[in-house]
Amino acid sequence: MKSTLRSKFAAAAMLLVPVGAMLAAQPAAAQHRDYREHRDDRGYGQGWRDERAPRIFDVTPEEEGRVSDRGWTRISARFVDRGAGVAAVNLLVNGRDVTGRAQVGADEIRYAENLRPGRHVAELIVRDRAGNTARRVWDFRVVDTHRGHGPGYGYGYGREHGYVR
Repeated sequence: MKSTLRSKFAAAAMLLVPVGAMLAAQPAAAQHRDYREHRDDRGYGQGWRDERAPRIFDVTPEEEGRVSDRGWTRISARFVDRGAGVAAVNLLVNGRDVTGRAQVGADEIRYAENLRPGRHVAELIVRDRAGNTARRVWDFRVVDTHRGHGPGYGYGYGREHGYVR
């Protein structure tokens, strides 16, 4: 009876070894392009490591854009991280961190301030949970529409800006 039991275990082991090898090989085949396999000095796999920074897009105002000085200037951007996920978002306007007064969502940030006419610089920094950092810097102009500049210098009112009652 012992020999029969041993042969059954041996047969079962012979069947399970190929199945285990197939299951172990499956994660490498399903590897996402944002990840690379991380190996230690001995060559043993340590899991997957995100090596791609988040992506920042749809910034407003547009790069080198012009906006009117009437009302609040809205600054916003969208971002995405297809790897480890976003860990931190910081928005700086003219070198000043305004993140605490901004509305930060899962994939966007929005901020509004009554900026004076002139050139302004916005900088957005997005870091993911793997430590990858994306930075986007853009500048724009707030144009004084009270001084009678011609059309195309903002969203002013009156005939010179294309608004007729």
